[in-house]
Amino acid sequence: MNKLVIIGNGFDLAHGLKTSYKDFILWHIDTVFQLPIGKRTSELITIDSNLSYFDISSTVDYYKAKEYNDRRFWFKIKGQHIFIDNILESIEQFNWVDIERRYYARLLVLHSLTNTPENTKLEMVGELNKFMDILKKELSTYLGLQFEKGIYEVLEIRDHFNDILNSCDSDGRKFSFNVLNFNYTNTAEIYLDRMHLNYIHGELNNLQNPVIFGYGDEMDENYSKIEKLNRNIYLKHMKSFAYLQTPNYQKLFEFLDSDNFFDVYIMGHSCGLSDRLLFTHIFEHSKFNSVNIFYYQKSETENDFFEKTQNLSRYFRLESKHKMRTKVIPFSKSKPLTSYKPQTN
Repeated sequence: MNKLVIIGNGFDLAHGLKTSYKDFILWHIDTVFQLPIGKRTSELITIDSNLSYFDISSTVDYYKAKEYNDRRFWFKIKGQHIFIDNILESIEQFNWVDIERRYYARLLVLHSLTNTPENTKLEMVGELNKFMDILKKELSTYLGLQFEKGIYEVLEIRDHFNDILNSCDSDGRKFSFNVLNFNYTNTAEIYLDRMHLNYIHGELNNLQNPVIFGYGDEMDENYSKIEKLNRNIYLKHMKSFAYLQTPNYQKLFEFLDSDNFFDVYIMGHSCGLSDRLLFTHIFEHSKFNSVNIFYYQKSETENDFFEKTQNLSRYFRLESKHKMRTKVIPFSKSKPLTSYKPQTN
């Protein structure tokens, strides 16, 4: 039985790296806030405040700085585009953000405008795409800074890989092993030889495997409407076309199409809609055997296993729901990616 390990952002978070989109946006805010008063602006945001950088202990909770807003002090952030404002609002309201889904939601809004001339709509889509490009550039810079701090292996994750790698089929034969890395970072290389890694979404600072940053749910009912517009500008940040720039996608399915059936192991991937089409092809593949979720242990009593299975269900078409229920390894036989560790002061 072949083994496919899928790695997502939670894998990096488990190594103490602040690689979430929220962490990235708050870093950008922090960077701009350090500029002199009156000059706090970037390609993404403008901060209007008479407070010095040292007046606020941390812009990690930047929205709490609004408590400073009175007749004497103020702290206000404005995005350079409504798309950026949407991102800021998501962090304020939900304490997290999925930038790629926010992009697609804004694209659908522009597509649905009925009383706007076509040329104006195309200009608006072009402007939206411009800010997506800026975000990709800034995100790459931020992630590079995170890795300057160094990374260290986590013993529990080392044990998970050892368990997977040391297993054999019923005849005692070794299987083929592949890691599908959705991160742009090389954290997994502290555990595995690079030859086993497929950087499906590209790598930092690698022009031969550029970063893929966009949306990948072509199963959404609105996608076909956008595609039928025959306006390529709407498709600029759709992942399917970016996959064609490298052989990574083809290599994945060469592995899946081999003679053996394969098991899937999920480590730190949210299983969200941004990658639904690719996941659907994996889980509806004729050689797919099972999926094992290494869940996130939120507290001593809470984990995200149930949430993960809900997300996974969206990867299976209606006629394949039974297959999902028989292929997901149950919670009683699953493990957390890492054990819960209470925060210490």
